[in-house]
Amino acid sequence: MIDAVFFDMAGTTVDDGESVLRAFERVLDRAELEDESRERARHYVVETMGQSKIEVFTHLFASRAPQLNRDFEEFFRDEVDRRGAREIPGVRSLIEDLTSSGVRVALTTGFSPETRELLVERLGWADLVPVRVSPSDAGRGRPYPDMIWRAATELGVSDIRRTGAAGDTPSDIWSARRAGVGLVVGVLSGTGTVEDFAALEVEHVLPSVVDANELFANEGA
Repeated sequence: MIDAVFFDMAGTTVDDGESVLRAFERVLDRAELEDESRERARHYVVETMGQSKIEVFTHLFASRAPQLNRDFEEFFRDEVDRRGAREIPGVRSLIEDLTSSGVRVALTTGFSPETRELLVERLGWADLVPVRVSPSDAGRGRPYPDMIWRAATELGVSDIRRTGAAGDTPSDIWSARRAGVGLVVGVLSGTGTVEDFAALEVEHVLPSVVDANELFANEGA
């Protein structure tokens, strides 16, 4: 029985047109890294996709992290203004179907609340998914379980084992497992690969989160 589902945003429910990666590249330009250091930083950014952005920048840039994180937020908003952001096809119907069947839904993301709400506004999701959680709302971001626990509390979940989660990165998987989520789904619409999910022995790996509708419905029956 599934009582609630936690969805990641960028790469899972939202197609940001690679705005995240483009914003990171602009941060690396601003940081003025040498070629070798830049390549290491780029690799780390991709490897940790889905995690709290400020935590990623703290690892890479130490004391410069707060300013570069603010730069990232600015660059990302600019990229979204230029390129747009759209829902993964079918996501609205998926969420509406789950909600109408009694399954509660929340969004979790490594974005700051300000950037998260920018996307929510652009997509018209404010009423569709009222519970939305960022790392600063919960204490820690992925791969820790805090955001899912915070979302579960806001949704009134009584048994975390009767929940599902879907995401496009290994960090999403680790976060869900550590939280005790009962049904964890990896999706291939973002940065995660078949190999990434195979290495974590993820049982359910789907092309799109929309393909999880029947899976969540069957578990909820």
